[in-house]
Amino acid sequence: MAGSDFGHAIGLPRALSGLPLSPLVGGYGELLASQQTLGLRHLGELLVPPGGRLRVLDGVFRVEGTGRRHHVGTGVLRALRRDRPEPAAARLLERLTGIQRADPSALRRILLYQLVHLLQDHTQGHLPATAAGFGVDPAEAAALVHAAARRARLDAAQRAAAEALEDDVLGHRIRSAAALAAVLPPAGGDRPLAARLAELAARAAAADAALDAARRHEERGDPERARVRYEEAAALAGDCPRAVRGLVRTHRPDAEDPGSGALESVLVPGGVELRWPPGDFGGPRWRVVRLTRGEPATAPLAEVAGQPGGGVLVDRGAGTGTEVRHVALPLRADGRVDGPPLIGPALSVAPAVTELGVDDGNGWIEASWTPAAGADRSEVTLTRPGGRTEELTAVRAGLRETLRAEGLEPGRYELAVRARYAPSHPAAGRGALSAAATARVTVHPWPAPVLTLSAAAREAGGVEFRRTGGEGAEVRLVEWPGDAPAEGAELRTSELPPPLPWADPTWTPTTPTTPAGAGSGGAVSVGLPPVGALVTVSAVAVLGERALAGPGVLVEAPLPVTGLALRRTAPGEVEVTFDWPGATGTVTAAVTQDGRRTAFDVARSVFLREGLRLPVTPAAVRVDAYAAPRSARSVLAATAGDARAGLPADVAIAYELVPGARRGLLRRGPAVLRVTVRAPGGAPGPDLPGFVLVARGGGGRDPQRPGGPAAGPAVCRVTGAELAAAAAATAAGTGTGTVEREIDTAAAPGRPYALRGFLLGGSAASVRLEEPPLPSLVVR
Repeated sequence: MAGSDFGHAIGLPRALSGLPLSPLVGGYGELLASQQTLGLRHLGELLVPPGGRLRVLDGVFRVEGTGRRHHVGTGVLRALRRDRPEPAAARLLERLTGIQRADPSALRRILLYQLVHLLQDHTQGHLPATAAGFGVDPAEAAALVHAAARRARLDAAQRAAAEALEDDVLGHRIRSAAALAAVLPPAGGDRPLAARLAELAARAAAADAALDAARRHEERGDPERARVRYEEAAALAGDCPRAVRGLVRTHRPDAEDPGSGALESVLVPGGVELRWPPGDFGGPRWRVVRLTRGEPATAPLAEVAGQPGGGVLVDRGAGTGTEVRHVALPLRADGRVDGPPLIGPALSVAPAVTELGVDDGNGWIEASWTPAAGADRSEVTLTRPGGRTEELTAVRAGLRETLRAEGLEPGRYELAVRARYAPSHPAAGRGALSAAATARVTVHPWPAPVLTLSAAAREAGGVEFRRTGGEGAEVRLVEWPGDAPAEGAELRTSELPPPLPWADPTWTPTTPTTPAGAGSGGAVSVGLPPVGALVTVSAVAVLGERALAGPGVLVEAPLPVTGLALRRTAPGEVEVTFDWPGATGTVTAAVTQDGRRTAFDVARSVFLREGLRLPVTPAAVRVDAYAAPRSARSVLAATAGDARAGLPADVAIAYELVPGARRGLLRRGPAVLRVTVRAPGGAPGPDLPGFVLVARGGGGRDPQRPGGPAAGPAVCRVTGAELAAAAAATAAGTGTGTVEREIDTAAAPGRPYALRGFLLGGSAASVRLEEPPLPSLVVR
């Protein structure tokens, strides 16, 4: 059937006897990406209107209506671009116009290449209807299907090689192009591809010959001639690793200007910045390749993308932790290497650590930093004041690394931190080491710590503080506004609260009272805390701008008890009265008697409701009253307001009214007052109160009792001296301690009247008065 071989031997102009294995067009990958963005299965769908057909047998034609053909040339492409306002389609049509202008057969090759792959990938690609479904004119569908079935099928790797081949050829990357060509099947009937492969083979052979000649010159010790032949090989194959490495080996800087022809490379965040010498940067384009230490000598060259702008190009593909060298090859307009390269120095792509910070303390320094991404570990060197160095080990904590060195003497230290990176190749040795990030730090002298602090109340008032430790330092007593820092915490003097205003800032040395090694013999400071204070007093050792927190002690200065008074109310009981101190919850009353001290606590509510009565013996008694501590740990500071009261030994004065003598049924003689002194606690002193008997009358049958010594006329008096004499006689065994006096009835009011005795004098409160039954004191 005519045309069954798709134009073979039928004489049609430009008809192909073999379908293309490669599009053979530069930038095909970008072209394909633009096509896929528009959702096109092949580029022919951009060239024909909806419902139109495409013919590709002897050229690219659009078929409309009943068979009318229109050749698709540059004019049609320009017209289509004007009719497609959307930017993506317009850009693609403009690119196709340029391709068609440069090579009239290129667009046809691309269409055939894409249509063949569509048919070969389709499950029914052997049917003409499938080709017609892709928009191919039915008159050519059968021939196209037949030819596609005979063309070699390309797998994914071969298809990628076929589409990238022309890019490498146009870029004079002959070694890469040769590697791609080796992947392709035989060119067969694809004559343009066969010609391209033959050209590649010839250039590769010429480059190999130049390399062999350069190697011989190098072995004979003639680097100048070797360099010329290496340049020739690089011009033939711009991506030849042997040629580029040979240029690096034979590079000789200008003796008068060693920096001439050198490419400067600097490590910057995110990559390596390449800088051209001002005299060497100009109009030519450049191919910049990266050589990595440890990689095989025949490994494909890594090309740095982009062109230098303003003499600067940043390589962002250099592997972290590698040692690299960059070579910039000047290019002619056609892309061939032209002239000697610019060669940069060997550079470790080893970013240094960042955010290095160092702090010092009491014999220690602490450092932290952020290692660069990809760093294997950090190597840290500490240089001591005398120049001696030592290696330190860091610890990773999240995104930071830290270390702490302790036991350091005061002085100037220097810390150097370098990032070590794992080797990228087995031949790369220990791996790259970054530049050092350094920091200088001074370890300052610190005060000796306060070891112990104690407090005790002083008899003279206030509290006495005693400490050990803190030798050579200023030791302050302070109150922290919040929680006190831990003992031994390192502080700055500016962080300290002011010293306690009521504590003596001086410390008086004392005799050693602590075990050996526990510190000094101690020092004493005295203070009188304000009344009502409850404060934690802490000792702080200060030296210059640095301080160490020390131990603390809880000190309390309770509110004073005032108005303390004692009164014996029974032979074995004393009544204690005082003014309750503010809002104090508990008051302690300490009874001292017969050499023993007994403390009694009374709550405020109980005291106000019931009062306070304490058991005692007849002996002399002393009572101390003070507010109880609010904390079981506090030390009570003695204050001048502490209440103390005493009573002498128990002395009781009893009285009774003895009726007068009877005369018949009436009592005619006056009644007699009998006053008796009893001293169970021992002989009373001479200072006894006097006694007075007061009468008070009243209407009715029941007269009112006198309420006090001035509530009525005195009907009888006994002086304190008389009572003391009676008590003395009793102690001597010559008397009973009783004094009797007749009542002055003339001074008494009219009957009936009531009598009552009272004690008078300064010592009346310390003597107990025992009264007789009330009916016996009424006279009718």
